[in-house]
Amino acid sequence: MDVASRRFLWLYAKSQLKLKYRDTYLGFAWNFVEPALYLGMLSLIFSAVNRMNIHDYTVFLFGALIPWRYFENVVSGATESIVSGSWLLKKMYVSPLVFPLIRWLVASLEFLFSFTVVLLLLVFMKERWTVHLCILPFSIIPWAMLSLGIGLICAVLFTFFRDVRPIVHMVMMFTFFSSPILFKIDFFEGHTLQALVLKFHPMTYYASLFQKPIYYASWPSALDWGITLGISAAVVIVGCCLVHKCQGRFYFFL
Repeated sequence: MDVASRRFLWLYAKSQLKLKYRDTYLGFAWNFVEPALYLGMLSLIFSAVNRMNIHDYTVFLFGALIPWRYFENVVSGATESIVSGSWLLKKMYVSPLVFPLIRWLVASLEFLFSFTVVLLLLVFMKERWTVHLCILPFSIIPWAMLSLGIGLICAVLFTFFRDVRPIVHMVMMFTFFSSPILFKIDFFEGHTLQALVLKFHPMTYYASLFQKPIYYASWPSALDWGITLGISAAVVIVGCCLVHKCQGRFYFFL
């Protein structure tokens, strides 16, 4: 990416943030209110209504739900980013890579704010704080890489096939409900199909990066880091290569 594209990336990302909250009363505070309400709603449903037998369920749910919401926002926004930026691509030279990166950058800034503020709520919910929480700034790195890589892939696919959007939403929904974000990995007995699926579910390792320091007061294992960083790096490389390979054809589909 050249210097002009990098400068455009930063300036356009700032303008998108201003436009997003320009006509709202709460403004940037929605990044705290929205995840807090979402967390509270799911905590009420699964701990009170469905009686999920998990101690400190709100703390457990917070562990992977907040990074998942970040991942979901990046992928959903990046999917339509190149198409929505077609008016600029047709008027000036700018790398198509900029538009998914803008959605990723905006979502990352919003995540940093929402995670910091919502984390303060756990001061009143979590019984004991441990040194393991200091790993959390590094735990978001595999999530950020994965969201960027998948966002790039979805942006390219959506440019050529507009019916990709509902497929992406369904895959995201299936991934969410089939991964140990709402329930513990040992919720099912070891010999069942559900336990086998969770054991080999990639999102299990991503969830562990947050659940272990926050809920279990332990460090993520080397296996957690190895699998998540390996998958994320591979997805980012595939996404960047796909954008670079197809950028000459985008103009015929926009």
